[in-house]
Amino acid sequence: MPDLREFLRETFEKCGEMPFEDFMAMALYDPDFGYYTTGLADVGGRVGDFATSATLSETLGEAIAGWIREEIQHHRWKGVVHVIEVGGGNGALAASVLKSLGWWKRRRVRYHLVEISPILKKSQQVRLGRAGVTWHATITGALANAGGRALIFSNELVDAFPAKWLRREAEGEQWREVFVSYDPDAGLREVFRDCPAELTAEIYSAMALPYRGDGQRIEILPSFRKWMSTLSAAWEAGSMLTIDYGSATATGVYARRPGGTMRGYFRHERIDGGGVYARFGRQDLTSDVNFADLVKWSNDLGIETVGMSPQREFLARFGGGKDAMASDGVGEAFQVLEQRRVAEKWQCGATMDGISMAV
Repeated sequence: MPDLREFLRETFEKCGEMPFEDFMAMALYDPDFGYYTTGLADVGGRVGDFATSATLSETLGEAIAGWIREEIQHHRWKGVVHVIEVGGGNGALAASVLKSLGWWKRRRVRYHLVEISPILKKSQQVRLGRAGVTWHATITGALANAGGRALIFSNELVDAFPAKWLRREAEGEQWREVFVSYDPDAGLREVFRDCPAELTAEIYSAMALPYRGDGQRIEILPSFRKWMSTLSAAWEAGSMLTIDYGSATATGVYARRPGGTMRGYFRHERIDGGGVYARFGRQDLTSDVNFADLVKWSNDLGIETVGMSPQREFLARFGGGKDAMASDGVGEAFQVLEQRRVAEKWQCGATMDGISMAV
């Protein structure tokens, strides 16, 4: 078995130091040491490190099935309808959605799962092996199989993307980027570097937070912005549902979080501060989602935002309003973003950073 200390030593000898975003990506997805590739035991349950809405209740799956029926009617699609779930956890949500679709599943729906974790894919296949599900390693692969027309949804996907971590300097009122270095004796430690010019408040709204002089930290997601561009280039028509914990604005995310929202989860325990550097590859790393950025990036790509609401309202809309997932705590902490592919804008050549995204 590879030695973790030797792996870290060799990795940091090559790069010297790395942005926190790269460290997070390595800790979660490295083929030999990453949490989602080798360290994850299960989602939910006694041996898991965290639970999701889907592992706690079937109500979310029932509501998503209701959304699928509603969007099929909206698009007036005939024949086969492709449904793509991105990041399916242990398969519990897919099982609930398929069960709730009933005869729709048997007659019309072709269900696809996009999963990069070999551990989770195996769990999904055990649970869904006879359900007629097709697996893909990438969203572009799934969309190609669907002919570019699909209903896409995810639950707690965005928060798993590697985030850049920024800290506000007490002097100069400037954001600086958190980098990570490693010493075989002292271990991992943070260093701070000037932000690249492409990180601006126009793209990442949290960077416009008022200066407080308190070393405020924020997380931004260039990785997810890039993923959205990739998805958009392959997506011709359909609807998209994004469910995650966070807030509609940067102010809502960071109102009472001067240290930012980055944290780890290990055996259902929340790990804050310097603890995110512990247990490399053996704990989850995550941060809250600033949905204002997702809306803006999507609009730049010609994807229309239909609505956004707390999970509580989404569940109530489809009949699950009395479930624990609709309580004031969980039901308000999770946001549900509903979007559609706007064909007219797409055909005109929507752009991001001045680069035409038309096909």
